[in-house]
Amino acid sequence: MFVFEKKQAEKALAITVSGFMKPDEAEAFLKEYNEHINSINPAEYTLIIDSTNLAVSKQDMLPVLEGCFKLYMSNGFKKIMMVNPSSVVAKNQMQKLAETIAYTGIFVDTLEEAYSHN
Repeated sequence: MFVFEKKQAEKALAITVSGFMKPDEAEAFLKEYNEHINSINPAEYTLIIDSTNLAVSKQDMLPVLEGCFKLYMSNGFKKIMMVNPSSVVAKNQMQKLAETIAYTGIFVDTLEEAYSHN
């Protein structure tokens, strides 16, 4: 599941992702993501991804997650803040993936921390 929220005052695009991401949900996510990107100037915004309740990804979904990380970086956001999953396994999975693609986002442990870096 995912929820998008454009926070005009903070100049932030906040995305909450949770649970297991399935292929059909990934397609819907990308469609909505692109709609939001087209409505803002990413260079003026911080992207905040709250993955606190994201579950461990299945192996076949890792390329999708990798693609999302690359997409975030390609959009030219002022900053990318990623809130770590509360699951240690999911957190390790995301951070290992981030290392393999030289992900430029900043990992933090809480949503409050993400907003304080904005």
